[in-house]
Amino acid sequence: MKDNDTPTPRRRRKEPRRTAGRPASSSGVGKEKIVEAALALLRHKAPEALTVVEVASAAKVDPALIRYYFGTKKGLLRAAAVGLLDDIQERSRLVLDEPGPLRHRIRTRLQMLIDSLQRNPQFMNLVLKEIYSDEEAQMEVGDLNTVAKRGLALTQFVLNPIPGDKPARELDARYLHVAILGMCTFFMDAQPMLAVLFKERPGSDALVQGYIEFATELLAQGIEASPSASGGKSRAGRA
Repeated sequence: MKDNDTPTPRRRRKEPRRTAGRPASSSGVGKEKIVEAALALLRHKAPEALTVVEVASAAKVDPALIRYYFGTKKGLLRAAAVGLLDDIQERSRLVLDEPGPLRHRIRTRLQMLIDSLQRNPQFMNLVLKEIYSDEEAQMEVGDLNTVAKRGLALTQFVLNPIPGDKPARELDARYLHVAILGMCTFFMDAQPMLAVLFKERPGSDALVQGYIEFATELLAQGIEASPSASGGKSRAGRA
């Protein structure tokens, strides 16, 4: 090499640019694990107080993976609400597939709902905000229509007569569905009031079972046709 020659600088090798997509550091973790982590945190925290970073830490993933799967925190909460409803409605359906007398069907429906509310205190808050009150969610995947119809079908199952049932009044299952949801959610939300009214600790098995038995009898008597109305419209059990 001549003295006046200057060395040609070596070109630095370019690292291949990563294309947009799933973060490599979180490979192997699916949506389900992230939704499970979010639901676990929501048992102790309101949806509005939950952060993407907290969920990522609980699921042991990069927060970028949550953004990749769900876009935003709202998308994650919506997925959590839908997943929770799917689980509750599927378990209820499996239990109600084993028919029994009217009071057994009512009791089972109430028990399943209250159990779910005990495990997931933010259940109604989450569902009402992320599905029922969100026009975008309704338009995107039809969640509202699906959720409402599946829930109504479970209540309709309670009304479907079997041999041995007493004649029933002609009822609109939609009103019964709203009443059952209201009875269960208010009971769970009114724990401070229950602590004043009852000696039992709010949430105790004795108080919960006492309420379920009371509500079961109240609903059953409202569904069954009174003897004086037996000549009117009613739905008798199939022979």
